[in-house]
Amino acid sequence: MEEILSIHNEDTTAWFHCGDSELPAEHLLFQKYKSVKGNMDFEKKLKDTLVVELEGEPFLIAHGHLHSVKRSFDPLVSEAREANSRMVLYGHTHIPKVDKEEGIFFVNPGSITQPRDRELGTYLAITIPDDKSTVTFTYYDRDHNEVSELNSTFSLTQ
Repeated sequence: MEEILSIHNEDTTAWFHCGDSELPAEHLLFQKYKSVKGNMDFEKKLKDTLVVELEGEPFLIAHGHLHSVKRSFDPLVSEAREANSRMVLYGHTHIPKVDKEEGIFFVNPGSITQPRDRELGTYLAITIPDDKSTVTFTYYDRDHNEVSELNSTFSLTQ
């Protein structure tokens, strides 16, 4: 997390972590990263979910273990609608992917240290231009190389 922060700090507006850091809530990284509690976190000060608003766009962040993300996004759909969010960031499965259901993006950055579907772990950069016409999901492996087969761009105006 520290290395990613040092590499992308100049071109990044916000930092999110989807749980399982196993770090205490007072760790210096959490001055930058907005983080939720994962099933491997025992820190009571971390919340199970967060809604963070960036330039008028609410992002719902959850680890996903309490929402059964391995089976369905239904519990997160309800929570996203309640938060008026069309972006849900989650972890738990350790599998990098973007799904769109009911007009909501469900985005998993994968795992830097414990990938489940590939040799090198992944992390994700999300780009939304000022006109909010599109969203681009750019994945990187833990060596900071783009993973082009995972990258995607979607219209936000449809």
